[in-house]
Amino acid sequence: MFSLIRRSRLRRLLIEVGELRAMVRTDQLTGLLNRLVLEEAADRSRGPVGLLLLDLDGFKQINDVHGHRTGDALLFAVAERLTDLTGGPDGDGVTFAARLHGDEFAIWLGRTDRATATRRAAEVSAALAEPYTLPGGLRLRVTASVGAAVGAAPVDVETLLADADAAMYQAKRARRANRAVSLPSNPARPTARAHRDDQASADETAA
Repeated sequence: MFSLIRRSRLRRLLIEVGELRAMVRTDQLTGLLNRLVLEEAADRSRGPVGLLLLDLDGFKQINDVHGHRTGDALLFAVAERLTDLTGGPDGDGVTFAARLHGDEFAIWLGRTDRATATRRAAEVSAALAEPYTLPGGLRLRVTASVGAAVGAAPVDVETLLADADAAMYQAKRARRANRAVSLPSNPARPTARAHRDDQASADETAA
């Protein structure tokens, strides 16, 4: 009798631990993975690996004009599209999408090279530029600026994100948000980034 009770309690505890682990690895708004999983993937990396960094052009204006509920719905729709591009909620074991904060997302490419990363960035940019139909029938067309970076293992996520961030803002400055600009030979470390992830909680509240 007591043995059955102990086993039942153990099962409940294991379930709770699993749920907690999933919670801390998942973005609560979109259901995507989060930055923690990016760091874990980088720690396990072997050989040259890459990632894409992207944000939505004019997202603040969408929130201002249509309201934060519409903004949240758009973020969820973008997350669904990124999931389709990476093969499922947890990716294919190699690639996966993650939400960093606000309207900023990342795609972990796993082992890759410069040419492949550039091609994938262009594919993602084109897919995200297709119109979105949101709840209530509102149709929006939103472009995304995409930057790519590749680094040799052992890789530091901060370095990859900084390189991809520089490429992403190069795309914005070029006013060609539907095309990915990637892999600068000597990317400047963008001081404006300043570890924006530290503001993740505040940004998600405002999103």
